[in-house]
Amino acid sequence: MRYLNIGSMFELIQNGDFQGLGSYVVIRVSITMVCWLFMVCATMFDFWSGISTARATGEKLMSHGFRRTLAKISDYWRVLLFALMFDILGAFLSFYYLPFLTMLCTLAIIIIEARSVVENSARRKMNAAKIPEVLKEIKEATTDDDAERALASVGKLIALAEKQNRYNKE
Repeated sequence: MRYLNIGSMFELIQNGDFQGLGSYVVIRVSITMVCWLFMVCATMFDFWSGISTARATGEKLMSHGFRRTLAKISDYWRVLLFALMFDILGAFLSFYYLPFLTMLCTLAIIIIEARSVVENSARRKMNAAKIPEVLKEIKEATTDDDAERALASVGKLIALAEKQNRYNKE
């Protein structure tokens, strides 16, 4: 831990402390790589959650969602590369002893993806919330058309419940 808060990279080079410089670089590269790994993991968790939600709600899995995940990862890479450039410049300053911007951007990405996972979870649970609405629709059906719509709603709920049960058993 001696080299964590040693000063700037410039000072290490100027003093000829190449062991300290090596430690300085390894620590910062390691933190940056862990941040990038966390970004990919957070995006994959959201992807997994999206697939689970699509299966539970009876939606088709389409390649558009897969492409959107890859596009999101590439957008996040660009943001983290800009943060890395800032962090590299900051490495020459004595008060900037960790890749703060990379860590901050990674935290923001994790929060964004966590919110998406929570939204997907809420969408999976929404089907159960539709039952009182369908019961009210059945109760208020006065014409044949109303009754047919109510029965269609019941059929949709049953089909979604069956899909969800099949998915939960898998």
